[in-house]
Amino acid sequence: MSRRAACLSTIVAAGLMTAMTAAPLGAETVDKMTYLTFSGRVQVPGARLDAGTYRFRLANDTTSRNVIQVLSYDGSSVYAMFHTIPDSRMNVTSEATVTFRETPAGVPPPVKSLFYGGERRGYEFVYPKGGPVLTAEISPQPEITYAPAAGFSVTESSTTAAPATEAAAERESVREPVPEPVPEPAESVAAATPAAEPSAPAPELPRTASPVPLVALGGFASLFVGLGAGLIRRFIG
Repeated sequence: MSRRAACLSTIVAAGLMTAMTAAPLGAETVDKMTYLTFSGRVQVPGARLDAGTYRFRLANDTTSRNVIQVLSYDGSSVYAMFHTIPDSRMNVTSEATVTFRETPAGVPPPVKSLFYGGERRGYEFVYPKGGPVLTAEISPQPEITYAPAAGFSVTESSTTAAPATEAAAERESVREPVPEPVPEPAESVAAATPAAEPSAPAPELPRTASPVPLVALGGFASLFVGLGAGLIRRFIG
């Protein structure tokens, strides 16, 4: 084999090896897929993304070139898909980058546009009506928990009697128990009870009248009876 043929075979082999080598990871694909990493929470049309790395690509690379799809890092989950409008920039970067809209403090910044590395033309995200959200999220207040204190209900009729009842209950609790009396036998009770003393006779009234007037009165009565009897016989005779 001549030297010229040897050189030709070497060139062909090198070309085949170059064609079989895989494209680098950072090379641009047909759907312009790129990975973007966010250090905090951000907004995209129709979704909010937590901190992490996401996959951005054109949803339909054959017909429409203005629909972007946002997926998880491994491409297993789709978070958002939205339309874009053309945008441009002055400074070109070597890697894909995004710009943000200004928002108040505490609001996740919404992504404004996506620019691919080495391109001045970009894709401005179109948010639906009412978006993006520019007000801070209000976290719900946790429910207040409390332990109810034990209490008692007092009615009007028992308001004044309650203190006296409580005081009496306290006295009853403090009072020492009194032993109950043991009944004694009947004989001992009868012996211990003194006999009743006889009652004194009622005093007699003093005699103040004399029987003499009664005798005189009887004599006068007999005299009048005798005179009356004589007069009756005289008239009859």
